[in-house]
Amino acid sequence: MTLLNPEKVETGPLDPIKSKVVKMMLTSRMQIGEKHQKIACDSKLANYMDHCPEWLKSKDNNSKNWMDLDNKMTETIAVVRAIGAEWFLIPDDAANQEKCEQVEKILFSVMNTMVYLINKICFAPNSTECNNFDVEYARTRFMAKFQPKAKAIEDLLDGPFIMGDTLPVYADYLLYACLYDINVFCPGAYDKSAKLSDFMDKFYHYPSPIRRWFRTNEAKTGEYIRPPVPHIMELLPEELGQGDIH
Repeated sequence: MTLLNPEKVETGPLDPIKSKVVKMMLTSRMQIGEKHQKIACDSKLANYMDHCPEWLKSKDNNSKNWMDLDNKMTETIAVVRAIGAEWFLIPDDAANQEKCEQVEKILFSVMNTMVYLINKICFAPNSTECNNFDVEYARTRFMAKFQPKAKAIEDLLDGPFIMGDTLPVYADYLLYACLYDINVFCPGAYDKSAKLSDFMDKFYHYPSPIRRWFRTNEAKTGEYIRPPVPHIMELLPEELGQGDIH
């Protein structure tokens, strides 16, 4: 598959009401319909970046994670934490809070590897070496990076969710969204992982108001966080794009 002219999409700051992750989480907390969700976003999530964890905050350009090309993972982690704080989706105990943070860090790495490969390594519109996007090459490169990360995620799932057979917490929603996007990019990416497959199945069928979300057309189309094709037309200066993908 080769995409000669991928469409430029919005890469500005995340608007909560336009985020599929946000809509999924709000629906699960009985904030049903666009009217009620917009009220929730305007009143409760206007300052969602206040919930950005310390480990993710950049102090200056030297500490900024340049792999997060469009800042979408930074913003998504902050907004799911904001929803978790407002609607009781953050674990009470320190051990499970730490486990959620470990999941965040792994997903941050995985999702930024994906976006970096798609937009920088396998497309690179600001490079004279490559003008087309080779999706098969991108998938092959990504899967080599994803497999050890998938094992690390498995180790953090008590089964089927992060805290075991109980209420999903905010990081479970983040994990579902990321695995969904990864599977769109690399169909069957986690099929060989019984634990991740079970997580996705149990989350999708969880007996809560979230079922309303999964019945909507919006839940069945498009990405939760990022598209599986090039979408960032202006990338890093070359001197900031060096080094391996971790």
